[in-house]
Amino acid sequence: MKRYAKWKAAVGIILTTMLTLMVLTIIYWLFVEPQIEKSSNRVLVMVGMIYGGMYLHRLLIRRYTCWWNVWEEDEKENEN
Repeated sequence: MKRYAKWKAAVGIILTTMLTLMVLTIIYWLFVEPQIEKSSNRVLVMVGMIYGGMYLHRLLIRRYTCWWNVWEEDEKENEN
């Protein structure tokens, strides 16, 4: 059971990361991109949205799931 816990955690983190990026992209193209006139500003806004979204994703994953705990427990066992 514990052997597959890391695989489940990795798949969950990867899938939710992909979903988060897709949602951010949809929000950007539907609402933000039409309102920005300069292309250089579009790039800066998109980069900021990606960084902010990934940070929020990390906070929510750590708070509401046990996926990160699987990785941290294994690191603690290796240290001892």
